[in-house]
Amino acid sequence: MESKMKIKKMICATIIAASVSGLTGCIGQMGLTQLAMGVNLKAVDNRYGRAGIYVVAAPVYGVTALVDLMVINSIEFWTGTNPITKKGPAVADTPVEAWMKINDDLDPVLTGAPLKDLKVSTQSTSMEVLDDDSLKLTVAYVDGSEQSIIGKRLANNDVAFYNQGRLVAVANNQQLLDHVASL
Repeated sequence: MESKMKIKKMICATIIAASVSGLTGCIGQMGLTQLAMGVNLKAVDNRYGRAGIYVVAAPVYGVTALVDLMVINSIEFWTGTNPITKKGPAVADTPVEAWMKINDDLDPVLTGAPLKDLKVSTQSTSMEVLDDDSLKLTVAYVDGSEQSIIGKRLANNDVAFYNQGRLVAVANNQQLLDHVASL
């Protein structure tokens, strides 16, 4: 009975964490997914070979896209610069001829990246294959600190995401594939 409550609490915490993360600005450059795509492009010079690698690597794109949506793009949203591509302005701040114009009616503090003046500079990013079922994304900052997220394929082929050893989200293979297909 107690373990069922723990599972329910874990599911609830995961849903809340995913919802909060989703509300913090998922629109962005998808820098990590672009990085994975770059590896695909460099693997072979033939379009059919690249297409084959894309299909085989679809779960990798699912993982990178989820990390982009929940972590990297959120950093871009709040700071104004994508930590992977090092490009700004944030996609959310891209000037276009908008259908609804509300910025003129808002306090100027609400019209740009609130943490853009916070100097959080990344030194490097890396993706490491830990084993047949695990990938690790590490972001190293100029101040010497690092942050990592690990994606681990579970026995049922779901992917569990861990930050600092703590489970933060679980996605099934179909959710990852559906997301990749929507890109």
